[in-house]
Amino acid sequence: MKNKKLLALALAGFTAFACASCSGGNGNSGNGGSSADGGLKNSVVLYKDGMSYTESDTIAENEVYALYYDIMGGSDVMPIGGFYAPYSSGGSVEGNPSPDFLTDYYYEVLSDAGINMFVYSVDRHSYGSENANIHKALDLCEKYNIGYFVDSYWVMGQLGSHTEDYPLENMTLGTPQGQQILESIIDELSKNGTRKSFLGLHSYDEPFTAQLDNIGVFADAFYSASNTKGLDMYMNARGYWAGEDNFWGYSSPMEFDEYINEIFEVAKPRMLSATQYPYISAETSEDVLTSLMYNILAQYRSYAKQYNVPFWRMLQAGGQWNDEMQWIESKDPYPSEGELLYDVNMALCYGAKAIQYFPLIQPFHFSYATGGTYDFTNRNGLIGADGNLTRWYYYAKRANTQVQAVDEYLMHASSEKILVHGDDAINAIITKGQPTEDIVAAGDYRQLKSVSGDDAIVGCFNYKGKTALYVVNYNRTAKANVTLSFDKNDYRYTVIQRGETADVVGGQIPLTLDAGEGALIVLA
Repeated sequence: MKNKKLLALALAGFTAFACASCSGGNGNSGNGGSSADGGLKNSVVLYKDGMSYTESDTIAENEVYALYYDIMGGSDVMPIGGFYAPYSSGGSVEGNPSPDFLTDYYYEVLSDAGINMFVYSVDRHSYGSENANIHKALDLCEKYNIGYFVDSYWVMGQLGSHTEDYPLENMTLGTPQGQQILESIIDELSKNGTRKSFLGLHSYDEPFTAQLDNIGVFADAFYSASNTKGLDMYMNARGYWAGEDNFWGYSSPMEFDEYINEIFEVAKPRMLSATQYPYISAETSEDVLTSLMYNILAQYRSYAKQYNVPFWRMLQAGGQWNDEMQWIESKDPYPSEGELLYDVNMALCYGAKAIQYFPLIQPFHFSYATGGTYDFTNRNGLIGADGNLTRWYYYAKRANTQVQAVDEYLMHASSEKILVHGDDAINAIITKGQPTEDIVAAGDYRQLKSVSGDDAIVGCFNYKGKTALYVVNYNRTAKANVTLSFDKNDYRYTVIQRGETADVVGGQIPLTLDAGEGALIVLA
């Protein structure tokens, strides 16, 4: 079991709980309204052993789809991963110091920030080679309880770039010899099942539809070879932002939903992981967020339900990707702390079962700035290509503190409804968005009767038959006061905010939320 930080009434944080409901004022103050009967209806008190309370009604549990791994701590622990994991370097690159990231220091700082999974590294496993870097990485992962999806160079060669160059009949994966080689790779990387840090193989990142048949062949071969070893194939789909013309590759154009449906029909992944980067400048408009966050979260949530898989959110640690390797001018850094918190918390609100950051370590070419200079600080990555921690490291560490505190609940909870409160939030998420019947203007949900105060989004979950609510401040730049009111005056709740936990009793839960912040409420 993980140690959870108990929020004692020490009273900086909890005073925000207790006093907000007593403050009076209008909706913007977070006041939940007054009541003539006073008492617990308008206040909340810390639960103490022996205190009486009304038990909330329970309902039948729903099936929950989540992937978890022993190396991370088992079923209560949410994967928190990232792309561009530590790799072997050292010396200098283009005259700039380039540290060897395969060291205890970098594994320790990433672990301290809450990272427990790597999904890709530039160090690739090649069949028949020594692969010393891969084994060193896996051993370091073993030491720091990090899971690793290894990119196999041999498998990538079998996949090819698209079907015209690498037709299926020329692939060796489906042959007895190819299957034997794949089994030997799995045995090597897992040390015949004794190395828990090896989670499986990374198949492909952002495939076009023309590549899916090959990936499907690999998936069949991989799961046949890994059999009962509890391994997974990792694939990260192209994002909604790519537009219809970017999904087809070398076949016919298709809409995003067709692309996702083909992924599940052909490749049959055990998770839906997909790229989505909504922050395209230092100032992101609500219209952009509607298109690149709210709509896609609604779709991911829907696909996950349709295919009975968890969805994993890939979000941005910085911006200004530079895949073209050009010398480009640095812009103001983005996303801000409030925006990154918002991205993480909205993913949890919509039911995500893993959080992933792109990139963990800045690829060197992402640092190319104007005039042949380099920007290791203000572009992207939790860690710059020069080895220094960036602002996004600290943003992610803060966000992950909350993820680690709520995951033992959310990993066992099914998303049932998204309540959207406040005119601005409703306009962006519902009026201009693509809501489903589960995404509605705030009404009631089981024991929850109303949401008041500043704009907020509430994810409503069935947690082992009990009600769980994940409340997110819609504002990415300022605090919000939000009050949840219930149908009884004396329910008991577990409230988790900023990684701290409190058990309280009352009829309302008033929250003061920082920009982009979220809080979990679970009824007893």
